[in-house]
Amino acid sequence: MPNKEGRYNKLEVKRSGLPVYIPRSSRWTSKPYRFAVLLTRRRCQQFGVPVKQNEAPGAFLFSASAGAGTSDQQHRYYPLFDRTTDMAGNESARLYPHEIMKPD
Repeated sequence: MPNKEGRYNKLEVKRSGLPVYIPRSSRWTSKPYRFAVLLTRRRCQQFGVPVKQNEAPGAFLFSASAGAGTSDQQHRYYPLFDRTTDMAGNESARLYPHEIMKPD
């Protein structure tokens, strides 16, 4: 169950079996999708494809600084939502490395 900011803890992410992007190593823990555009809740909103109520994440993004300055140092994983089909015609969208899953 995510915390009030929408972040997950390590055990929840591990139990989900979904891939995690680790920025420090610039890699995904696994690549179950041939190609995917995976966005945070905020980025979905920016691109006009908001997250639906009770929509399940398709992957996670690890953030070492999540929860900094608070007592919650457990919830460090942001959910990423699959927007591959929504972003297909949007070539002008500037995506970050952790938002694109593609084969090496």
